[in-house]
Amino acid sequence: MSSKRREELREPVSQLVLWTGLLLPPIAWSLQLESVYLLSDYGCAYNNFTPNHIASAALLLLSLIGWMISWLNWRRSGSTWPNGGPGAIPRSRFMSTLGLLTGALFSALIIAQWLPTILGVPCGK
Repeated sequence: MSSKRREELREPVSQLVLWTGLLLPPIAWSLQLESVYLLSDYGCAYNNFTPNHIASAALLLLSLIGWMISWLNWRRSGSTWPNGGPGAIPRSRFMSTLGLLTGALFSALIIAQWLPTILGVPCGK
């Protein structure tokens, strides 16, 4: 194991950065859900769904940024599956892994909720 690798394993990731990577994707999903819901009446009335597309794309990007933060945290904390035991390094690995999973899940949810607008069927006419 290289000395650089040993140094990475000794230094825990900041809790703020861990929480950011973990919570940014679900926050982006909830904002996307609410913004598309609010903007759909406008889109149906004027047949213009550009605001829905902009909101969905921006919040998908925000969710993917949260996933990327978790990926970088996971790499910094040793790039291994979290193992048991107390301490900052196992906590960093666990929260980073959980952030990767939630980031993938909520990014997929944003795409799934964006799909009706992309296909052009958000109005029940």
